[in-house]
Amino acid sequence: MKMTMRNVCGALVGLSLAACGPALEEEQDTTQQEASLEAGCTALGSSITSHSCVHSNNAADHLAVTATSGLTAGTPSINTAHKQYDVTLPAGATGTVKFRPATAGSWAFYRTQANTLTVKNGATALSPALTHTVSVSGCGLVTVAVYDLASTTTDYQVDLGTASGNLVGVVAERAEDYRIRYYQDADSDTWGNTNVSVLTACVPPSGYITQRFDCNDSNASINPSATELLGNSVDENCNGSLTN
Repeated sequence: MKMTMRNVCGALVGLSLAACGPALEEEQDTTQQEASLEAGCTALGSSITSHSCVHSNNAADHLAVTATSGLTAGTPSINTAHKQYDVTLPAGATGTVKFRPATAGSWAFYRTQANTLTVKNGATALSPALTHTVSVSGCGLVTVAVYDLASTTTDYQVDLGTASGNLVGVVAERAEDYRIRYYQDADSDTWGNTNVSVLTACVPPSGYITQRFDCNDSNASINPSATELLGNSVDENCNGSLTN
């Protein structure tokens, strides 16, 4: 089986900041690894959002930059991963920063204010793949916009609209780095079907969970935590034996 990388950093999900970095996760569908957000995605999942909140809440992860009025030779970049950029905007006006992705993919731009954000490739304004509000207790991030950025050699122009106090925090994270595999739990017994799954950074479809190994997902009485009943030719606890 191929292994894929999933970042599991996040104090909000019970992990230490010191653990910030990729972890191995089993992957069954290798064709999804380089895909953008799948059709039907309505919101990013808790993994990437919690991770972004960790960096927003940690003062040591903040970098200050001053946006320019439009793209100029002095426009600052916001390329460093796992940071919140505190962007000072021109007074009462839109400010511009640059972003060059380290890896192509779907990039989520979280912000501390619900001001506008537009990403441009040259003169062309790109359409966001997803936008939604963020509501996480204790987190200063309030909104996110996701853009599919295919080039790792392009300085994309990021225009940030006016914001209260002329200051907005921005955290950029690649959605594919936070994919989790969810398994269909058709019988609602809290055990998923290993053979029916989705790998996504989005909120999973209804009825999908992270726990798998249900050997009969149409019968809630059959799953790895069930009690084995002897003499009925049924493997209730999915251990491959009819006797224990």
